[in-house]
Amino acid sequence: MISRKPDYEQCIAHCQFDYVPDGLMERYQYFEADVGNQLINRDYLEKMFNKYEVPEFARRDLLQSIEEIEQDDILFLFSCFLIKQLCIAREMCDEVDYRPMYPACIKSRERYPFLLLLACIEPSERRMAARGIPSSYYADIAGTFLSPQLTRFVRYGDATVKDFPWELNFYTLSIFLHDRFYFIPHTFSDNFRVYRHRQTGEVLALYLAGEKVRKDGQLDGVNGIYDIEGSFTTQWLEQNGERSAHRINPFGFIECKPTTIKSADWELVLQPGSRMLALHIPSGPGYTTERLKSSMSMAASFYATYFPEQKIQGFWSESWLYDGRLSLCLDEKKSNIVRVQRQFYNYPVASGDSMIHLELFGDRATDPLTYQAKTSLQRAVIREYQAGARFHTTGMFVLLEELEQIGNDPYVNEQDLIDFLKIMKIKF
Repeated sequence: MISRKPDYEQCIAHCQFDYVPDGLMERYQYFEADVGNQLINRDYLEKMFNKYEVPEFARRDLLQSIEEIEQDDILFLFSCFLIKQLCIAREMCDEVDYRPMYPACIKSRERYPFLLLLACIEPSERRMAARGIPSSYYADIAGTFLSPQLTRFVRYGDATVKDFPWELNFYTLSIFLHDRFYFIPHTFSDNFRVYRHRQTGEVLALYLAGEKVRKDGQLDGVNGIYDIEGSFTTQWLEQNGERSAHRINPFGFIECKPTTIKSADWELVLQPGSRMLALHIPSGPGYTTERLKSSMSMAASFYATYFPEQKIQGFWSESWLYDGRLSLCLDEKKSNIVRVQRQFYNYPVASGDSMIHLELFGDRATDPLTYQAKTSLQRAVIREYQAGARFHTTGMFVLLEELEQIGNDPYVNEQDLIDFLKIMKIKF
């Protein structure tokens, strides 16, 4: 065992990682190196192996790789430091870019990202128990990815972590399924502020200054499209007790004409740095306004009870499903996609249509104009492309105050819809 904690540079030089996230050096200085001698408690490891029926040969193989890490004093110490950071990363909305790290100092370096994640489960369970969270909320979270991962390892010897940042949410028990949707803490960082009228309760999102926007209300350059002649730059002006800025239409675009409000009449309710719950959409049935409301209500109650320090202000998400243009392709009265869209305050983001290509056509690089459509939605979207339109990943937020209004289109009005339909006619 190491008698003195090595400095950060010594650890990095020894471990020879192919990638090291920025932002760890200062944290390492405060890391206490009293880490014991096991990366994963053997009794707990045996319990996991039994739960997932891992055969003996695979147990020995993984244990050998774990022991290789433990026998390298510096790598073991630094691994314990990394595990501690990973376990609280999502809860703290950590901005560090955690991706797979492969240390050249061991033979089983290809397994290292998986073993790091595996080592996060037990301390994360202790963290949940310390908060008084019933085990029913988290007992099966890690298994979402651990079970298929172990199956791949047993069958093919494959310990590759397919999507480290996403799977980290599950191995650290940081993401919770409430009814139909997953939720995880998120720091709001988009470039606008949201106000509520003190008397009427109306919600208004105003974009901050300096963003170049196309005449269709989307950010200039999205999907590789630039508006040379018709673009405008967002302005923000406060004077004589009034505030003037470009409003975000809740159908998902920035209005070209500034909106002016009396500052004293409006309360700031959301801004960059506010804490939200990110909503993630698993595949499967039940994408309805009823399940949305149920899920959000359960999540809000859960976090208020067990994570009161988070001071959650609402919900946030980005998805291809929120693009208002989809409402032109679907039956407005029958489509759950459209009905759910209408419950959000939608806004444009810098992502283009790669997500809809992936989710609807199976590949981000797919050309819809040459794709052989198999579903009615695919055919409808392709018709929009043939007419010269493009789709966008779209952001949304829902504030806690509107939670009970889910199902009644809390943010949109008739004029918003009229303006949306007009702007949808713009082509490039």
